Amino acid sequence: MDHRTAVIILAGFLGAGKTTLVNRLLSAPDMDGSAVIVNDFGALNIDAERLGEASNAVYSLQNGCICCSVQNDLLAQLESLARRRPQLKRILIECSGVSDPERIIQTLAYPRLKQLLRLDGVITLVDSSHHLTLEGDYARLARAQTAAADVLLLNKTDLASAAQLDELRQRFTRQNPRALLHECVQAELPDALWRTPRHDEPSASETAHSHAKAHSELFSSWHWQSAGRFDSTRLRRWLAELPAALLRLKGLIRLDNEARPFWLQQVGGRCEFHPAQQNEQPMHLVFIAQSDFNGQNTLINKLESCLLET
Repeated sequence: MDHRTAVIILAGFLGAGKTTLVNRLLSAPDMDGSAVIVNDFGALNIDAERLGEASNAVYSLQNGCICCSVQNDLLAQLESLARRRPQLKRILIECSGVSDPERIIQTLAYPRLKQLLRLDGVITLVDSSHHLTLEGDYARLARAQTAAADVLLLNKTDLASAAQLDELRQRFTRQNPRALLHECVQAELPDALWRTPRHDEPSASETAHSHAKAHSELFSSWHWQSAGRFDSTRLRRWLAELPAALLRLKGLIRLDNEARPFWLQQVGGRCEFHPAQQNEQPMHLVFIAQSDFNGQNTLINKLESCLLET
């Protein structure tokens, strides 16, 4: 019997629904004894904050990509968890949306980790309504994420057309025929798809993947914070006018007509507001854009014009 701690890698492009999936998994009855490592490309780890509302076993790796600049931090965190908590049943690794999971698979092949951990599988989420719009290096990164998958979740199918879904099914059947395909709306995942080990034992002799381009050549990231509140009407108008070069926006906000704070999520022209637990934190947002985006100052100035006057 294999007594090593199971590891499940959750991958997918920016805004595919990884944190929603982790929240669902954490609510499963037998998830006691599980830990979550959350990587965020930005300086603030918004996803770890959100998940921390549901579990006290969430560990943050931020301000870099888990598959390159903070890879050593991942190795140290995995080893620490496995040695400090031998009763740990599983570790979920939520990659940032800019990560290639193949590099993480290679990390798990290190001898000092291989004796402690086993890789049960890679689950890659796909935003069904947005995936086909990715081009160039962004499309190549998304393809690397789906190529590594043992399970492919076609998420947000309610926002995709029948033609888009048909194209995705054909594409992934052709590109990754070994992966199990499952379609869902809000990252619903049948138990059998994540409880059954599916990944071959990673081999240290395999050639590690190297990025075609550094993340700094593809993405730029910055953060913003304020002790104020937003005028909700002006904020919604600002959100409706966001440029296409802004790939991801997320964070904690406060509105004029609401006592509790909200988690704001924006991707692909869609915005969502989710109630957050009451806290004293100031508003804070993380922006991820295409590297050639030069409208940061204008964007922030317009955002700050949405603040209530004090």
